[in-house]
Amino acid sequence: MNLRPIAFVWHGKLEDFNTSLAWSPQGDRLAAASVSGQVAIYDAAQGRALHLFEQAHADGCDAVAWRPDGQALATAGRDGTWKLWDATDGKMLAEHEAGAMWAEHLAWSSKPIGERGHLLALGAGNTLSFWTEKGETSGEAIKIPKKTVTDLAWIIGGTSLAVATSTEVMVRDHATNEPPQTFSSRDPILSMAFSPSGKWLMTGNQDCSIHVWNTDNGGEMHMRGYAAKVRQLAWHRGSRWLATGGGETVTVWDCSGRGPEGRTPQLLEWHPDQISALHYQPEGDWLASGARDGSLAVWSPTQRQNQISRAKISSGVTRVAWSPDGKLLAATGECGEVQVLAVE
Repeated sequence: MNLRPIAFVWHGKLEDFNTSLAWSPQGDRLAAASVSGQVAIYDAAQGRALHLFEQAHADGCDAVAWRPDGQALATAGRDGTWKLWDATDGKMLAEHEAGAMWAEHLAWSSKPIGERGHLLALGAGNTLSFWTEKGETSGEAIKIPKKTVTDLAWIIGGTSLAVATSTEVMVRDHATNEPPQTFSSRDPILSMAFSPSGKWLMTGNQDCSIHVWNTDNGGEMHMRGYAAKVRQLAWHRGSRWLATGGGETVTVWDCSGRGPEGRTPQLLEWHPDQISALHYQPEGDWLASGARDGSLAVWSPTQRQNQISRAKISSGVTRVAWSPDGKLLAATGECGEVQVLAVE
């Protein structure tokens, strides 16, 4: 097998298990967070730590999200707060209570929503709240009785937000404020992903399955048989291919036409341990995967030789993320590694 060389560009280090990883929209900075509460903003070209917040959140940081202009970074943590940081001088711009002790989910709308501009959605426990670009509250927080927010996702280029709880997904267009669509699940939801086209809504479930909704006609599909709980979901930019974890094998589903039900998925086998991270290139066709043993792979699932390159970091992979231009791959590890690689 002829594999492309992979080069280690730079290496950073946080104190503990890395929980979150995000490139700035311009690709010039990389943010990483750890269970110790550390948050770092790196120069993406040289790996220099521009800012290191030693204890951004007292009991650990679970989420980071870049404001769409790339000039500020939102963080959320287990101290029950969320914060907004200036990415240039490192100063805190805002700090607010999240509504619950564990603030785990952050997502900025990619499109401005009227005069409110880009909105930040925050999920903490059973509370959903919205915030402006300046870190000010936007409307009343929403309490979801007897449920916990398990995931958030804005439709790319749209104004609709999907909110997953343990038993359902609610999709609301925040530009029109029409009543939300509700998609009920019979299996506990762990993760969620909207196709870039907005047609397909997928959830990864606790019972080792994925569930699929066609948002155009309300049709549903359910695929079981995974070896483990499905927490990793990654869409190809063209909305045809969906990659999933749920074991040592990466499973890629064809979602063209009527959808994946009844089709045999492509199985990408190489990792010796359970898949822990997946991400498709934003502007390309390569898929990155990471596993609990530290192994990394780059795939081109539609080619005959579907593995492009492979590498390994020193501890289990927690996150992988392609830069916006798809030229660099970042990976984080269980022992705090922040590694940036380039596939030649």
